[in-house]
Amino acid sequence: MIANKDAIVLDSTNNVFVGPNQYFKVVVDSFDGTTIKAWHIEDPKGNKSVNLATSSKGKHIDLLVTKANRTVDHFITRYAGRIYAEWDKLREGPAQ
Repeated sequence: MIANKDAIVLDSTNNVFVGPNQYFKVVVDSFDGTTIKAWHIEDPKGNKSVNLATSSKGKHIDLLVTKANRTVDHFITRYAGRIYAEWDKLREGPAQ
């Protein structure tokens, strides 16, 4: 597994991130300075995903790129639910 050490910043000017060994690209298609309106991922052959901005409401890009394997499946099924719950609590802010 490869994880980026530092945050990857994409904007209107720098709108493409090329992954290791050019296995994939993350492309921001539309950004208004505040909200990512559209982004997609491409494989090395240029095949594009659908617009992935709808799931994050345009505030961030979260992406796990992999091919089907046991290690990632194990992570996703055991931990993803807890991680999403933690993110939801953080987005809600402190209790009033």
